[in-house]
Amino acid sequence: MNRIKNAAVIGSGFISQNHIKAIRQVSSAEVYAICDMELKKAEQTAREYGIDKVYGDYHELLCDEAVDVVHICTPHHLHCRMTVDSLNAGKHVLCEKPMALNCADAACMTEARDRAGKQLGVCFQNRYNKSSVYLKRMMESGQMGKLLGARGQVTWNRGPDYYTGSPWRGRWETAGGGVLINQAIHTFDLLQWLTCEIETVEASISTKRLKNMIEVEDTADIFMKGISGERILFYASNCYMDNAPVELEILCEQGRLKLVGNQVFTELNGRTWQYDDSSGAVLGKDYWGSGHGYLIQDFYDCIEAGRAFPVSGEEAGVSVKLLEAVYTSGTSGQCILL
Repeated sequence: MNRIKNAAVIGSGFISQNHIKAIRQVSSAEVYAICDMELKKAEQTAREYGIDKVYGDYHELLCDEAVDVVHICTPHHLHCRMTVDSLNAGKHVLCEKPMALNCADAACMTEARDRAGKQLGVCFQNRYNKSSVYLKRMMESGQMGKLLGARGQVTWNRGPDYYTGSPWRGRWETAGGGVLINQAIHTFDLLQWLTCEIETVEASISTKRLKNMIEVEDTADIFMKGISGERILFYASNCYMDNAPVELEILCEQGRLKLVGNQVFTELNGRTWQYDDSSGAVLGKDYWGSGHGYLIQDFYDCIEAGRAFPVSGEEAGVSVKLLEAVYTSGTSGQCILL
């Protein structure tokens, strides 16, 4: 029988709590260490969750041979470097979204994984929400017929305090973008995962609400075409007064699927029905869905079984490629051919 895997979490911000809580529900793992460059924050998290080992330098953590798995919960610009260093140190890695800020960094991460022979997973936990699993099953069943198009929408609220509290968030260099890469990325990923291979991307990005405070966009409007002519629309904004339920609609020859929050409405061959995932256990904010626990359990199951984790570097790299195309199009005004 394989021994319990010792997990270390790098970064002690809010999202790390989801990882810690989920790891503690995995029978084959335990939270062994916490690391943050602000050592007092790491110590506070350690006290709160009863974690014995505390580090202020992740390089020292990686020298600890007892660490088997590293969870990276740090600002976006640190994901590539920390992932590559962790893999080179012989650790499995589960990295928070976004995987990387560009395709070159994403490639470095998968290459490091291949050299190390370890698992690299990316935390697109919304793929594990029961509503998402239902949507994927319906699309793969063939019942819906040919895909015609799809649309997604995320309209949330992020005010000045959100950025002043964590200054890395509003900057291109450290965040890599705004509403699209930080808030709407999960719905954007679901949209491409559930539909088709994208051929062209044309986008506009703008900062409407906090022009004098942040560099990055708070609004994005995207038009994509699939390789068979499918038309895919996506809109995201942090300028709303509330965090409205996410919306996603997929139109097919035989009907349509519509996700609103945790509910899916299905129209198929003249019949309609509803699937409700509102009862799923949520570890953090309700609009994050219930997927964190399921994803982290599956990650450790894959390590135990020696099988590839579904949200691999290649899978997450698709969204990195699309994000890069959106930002290139949004800043150049050109249509990007992938």
